[in-house]
Amino acid sequence: MRKRKDLLKIIATLNWVMVLLFAITFSNCANEKNPEGGKKDTTPPKVKKMSPPNKSLHFTATKIDITFDEFIKATGFAQTLISPPLDKKPDYKVSGKTLTIKFKSHLRDSTTYTINFAEDIKDLNEGNILNNITYVFSTGAFIDSQKVSGKIILAKDNTPADGVIASLYPVDSINAIRKSKPYYFAKTDKTGNFKINNIKAGQYRIFGLKDQNYDYLYNQPNELIAFSDTILDLRDTLPKTVELRLFEERHGKLSFMGEKAMKPGFVQLYFSQPLKSLTLESNISTDKDFYYFNATKDTINYWYSAYSEKRAKLFLVANDTLKDSVRITLQNITADSIIRNRKYALTPDFQLNKGASAASSKEIINTQELFKPLKISFTYPITGINSAKAFHLFEDSVKKDLPVKFSIDSPGKQALVFDFPKTENTNYTLDVPDSAFQDLFGTWNTAFKYKFKTTSKDNYGNLNVILKSPHPEKNYIVKILDASTDALIAEIHIGNETEKKLLIENVPAGTYKIIAIDDANNNGVWDTGNFKEKIQPERIITFKDTYNLKGGWDLDIEVRL
Repeated sequence: MRKRKDLLKIIATLNWVMVLLFAITFSNCANEKNPEGGKKDTTPPKVKKMSPPNKSLHFTATKIDITFDEFIKATGFAQTLISPPLDKKPDYKVSGKTLTIKFKSHLRDSTTYTINFAEDIKDLNEGNILNNITYVFSTGAFIDSQKVSGKIILAKDNTPADGVIASLYPVDSINAIRKSKPYYFAKTDKTGNFKINNIKAGQYRIFGLKDQNYDYLYNQPNELIAFSDTILDLRDTLPKTVELRLFEERHGKLSFMGEKAMKPGFVQLYFSQPLKSLTLESNISTDKDFYYFNATKDTINYWYSAYSEKRAKLFLVANDTLKDSVRITLQNITADSIIRNRKYALTPDFQLNKGASAASSKEIINTQELFKPLKISFTYPITGINSAKAFHLFEDSVKKDLPVKFSIDSPGKQALVFDFPKTENTNYTLDVPDSAFQDLFGTWNTAFKYKFKTTSKDNYGNLNVILKSPHPEKNYIVKILDASTDALIAEIHIGNETEKKLLIENVPAGTYKIIAIDDANNNGVWDTGNFKEKIQPERIITFKDTYNLKGGWDLDIEVRL
């Protein structure tokens, strides 16, 4: 009897285990999800079936079903476009793995339609995007077969423009991209390349757009635009390839764009366009204040000496036309802080050698280019020099005191430039006394030593540059750049001549590259385009070749512009 009861208990326990396992299995089946752990899913959805099939002819259906291999998101399909455009936007409905498109407009006879989903197809779990998927069908007996491919590059540096919309419009409106969505489009890949297929034979205007608000219109000030000067003719079977240069134009009239207090005594002012002239006055200004343009002339660097002020009002007159007043909240230093540290506020912008008492400290020897002047930067602009203080420059091996001339580097006044005859592979010490230089706050420097060693002559070579211009009527700006850092080595201007020769001496050994700017307006700088006036950005020519200069050698470089 007891054995029978024990057997019944075992059977009951097994039944509960089976029920529990069934519940767990049912739960896992009912809630389909990615298993925890493992690699993250980075694969976009794939199309399993299209009904009617893609590229159907004599299309008469009122809806399309597209089934994918995984669940997809209901994104709203704001980026999805149909070309040619329909009178009413279709309904888009997502159910599990299937997208259903229901038409609400009559389809034209004998017309090829393309549905471009842009970035609207995403998987449910990770949001992986299936880019540039299209569905094509024709209400007639054939599918339009014209196509165009090309590349879009950034005009400012000739680098590929990724994620840019290449779009086609009917030929009758040169400004169509401002007010209507494209007939056909595709997005560029990481290499800047694009391809648009199934285009109806005809003539079109082609644009590039870096769209910031996903409406396919050029209507935002921070959007980038590209356009072709010529009409794209797609009425024959010849392959068409185009290249567009994408640029950010300067919008509207000259205007003040804003300001930023960078640190105590220093403010930057931003304008929408380069300035030709500026008059600046301030309620906190003194005779020590000064300002200067940045390289592109659309930013003003303003240094002021009233370091303890918390607010300022500036009065600006730019290009004799724009007048504005600006109130600025400043970064400031308390007067007590400056007074307490009067002799120590002005410091050089490098690590100082420690005094002799610090026996364990390691002496810092800086490297100095043999053919460049010694330049020492400071934290604030230098506005005064104490002529009663003598400083010394020694050649360390002989402790010889060398004659040296120095000047304040312009325009920022934050560096001293020391000029003296240098010997290769030689150690020097610059001994700067206490209170030799004064900054715009009225504070002085502490005494310091700057130790450096010059480089060898063998580290330098010469460049023999020959520029040849088949278009002497054009003006070019040719720049020789360090291939790894883009640091400017030399800038050469050529115009009204077919050839120009130049010797550039004592160039550090290294690898160099060359770019040239087609300076259409001959103003000495690169200029962006203007879509309203249909002015292209100035063309930048990048040469594939690089030039390896060895120390102690001359290198001949011939460039055909």
